Amino acid sequence: MKKYSHILLLVLGGLFMMLSNGKFLMAPAAWIFPILFLYAIEKMSLKKAMLTLTLVTAVSNQLSFHNMLPSLDIPMFSYIPAMAGALYAFPFILQQLSFRKTNSFVATLILPCTYALLDFSNLYFNPFGTFGILGYSQHGFLPIVQVASVVGVTGITFLIMWTASIIYWLRLDVTNKKKQHVALLTAAVLICIVTLGGWRVVTNVNTETVTVSGIHTLDRTDSEVLEIFNLHEKENRDFLKKTEENLNQLIEMTITEAKAGAKIIHHSEGVAMLDETQKSLYLDSLRDVAKQWGVYIVTVPYVFTAEGSPNENVLYMIDPSGEVAFEHFKYGGNLIERTVEGDKQIKYADTAYGRLSGIICWDKDFPAIVNQAGEKNVDILFIPSADWKEISPYHTIVGNFRGVENGANIVTQTVNGMSMISDYKGQTLAQMDHFTSDQWVMRGQVPTKGMETMYSKWGKYFVWYIIITLLISVGYIHFDRRKKFES
Repeated sequence: MKKYSHILLLVLGGLFMMLSNGKFLMAPAAWIFPILFLYAIEKMSLKKAMLTLTLVTAVSNQLSFHNMLPSLDIPMFSYIPAMAGALYAFPFILQQLSFRKTNSFVATLILPCTYALLDFSNLYFNPFGTFGILGYSQHGFLPIVQVASVVGVTGITFLIMWTASIIYWLRLDVTNKKKQHVALLTAAVLICIVTLGGWRVVTNVNTETVTVSGIHTLDRTDSEVLEIFNLHEKENRDFLKKTEENLNQLIEMTITEAKAGAKIIHHSEGVAMLDETQKSLYLDSLRDVAKQWGVYIVTVPYVFTAEGSPNENVLYMIDPSGEVAFEHFKYGGNLIERTVEGDKQIKYADTAYGRLSGIICWDKDFPAIVNQAGEKNVDILFIPSADWKEISPYHTIVGNFRGVENGANIVTQTVNGMSMISDYKGQTLAQMDHFTSDQWVMRGQVPTKGMETMYSKWGKYFVWYIIITLLISVGYIHFDRRKKFES
């Protein structure tokens, strides 16, 4: 049995890695698989460990995100999870290499630093967004989620991996007294983090709330809805007729929510498909509603422009005076969608309900830009979205983490996905699943004040602390090994 124990550990590690990400996001699995991988490869040659672990991590990540990516005419696009997953074998190989050179406690930093750096690279340099970040796995474990308000979601990744590395280190050839001290200190730190995080979650700051309603009217899997895209190219008259019918329904639902007491009415991404000749009428109709009922309206029409020009995927915030407070063009995923690319500036409006801002769906996957929400002290961030069943609720959860990092309350209205209201601590205040609801309306009370976070001040530079720590650790391991060799 011992002969095949490393195979069993690899299989179990791969299983738990799969369950920690993508469509599963099981919090305990994220803490288990790194430990199993370290034990699985401890007696392998580095070459064998690299080959086997690369295969396991690639397969695991591919299974995590099976069918979650959109179908695009890009070679090998559907296998991006496998290619990305293969890279995550390297931190475990480097960690084992370090332990073979020294049993110093400093060596435990190699795995968390390198794994977190890979996650950071994914966050900030992946043109398709932040898919696959390990820290998202803890979305349901709110005390740990609060770590993101200090050092971002990669800080959670770092914590998980350092814990695994320390647990493995405890079985190395070090004195029992030292093991006891490290074990007690590690347990104390984790307990402290969970306690402080839990305290932040349960501590309520007295703040006013505003009634918000989210609306969408279309089902993007409906054949009639899909046909609208073709009608614009073939029969413009039929296209105009169908879009006007949808517009009338949207106006009616918006008025209904205003009558029910909503002060801010939030439409999903692509809530209306329009020809550019209809845009003025569309906005004028919503301006009239906003002015008549004294409400804010966040709306995102998809506008077909003249042939040869990129279409528009644009957010408008209309204030109670009937004026457009700001407009925001989508920037996320522009590489794929080819619509007018936004200027990547987070705009806002100061209101009686706090500082309001908005981005569109894929935008939330680019924290380098969303971080402006924290810098500009946004209180409520609206994220009108359009998803599909396989990626829900994963993609909504990503937006909630942007809220925790930047101290903003998040309102996400999603067509073909999970709509959700969450506060700046990541707590779910209201939600509506497109696929289980017969009315696509979400209502809830949203706090009008956010919370300034340490992340928005200096935590977003956590990557530089990681790089410095890694360089110091590598230097220490090198000189420690050289010192032992000379002695």
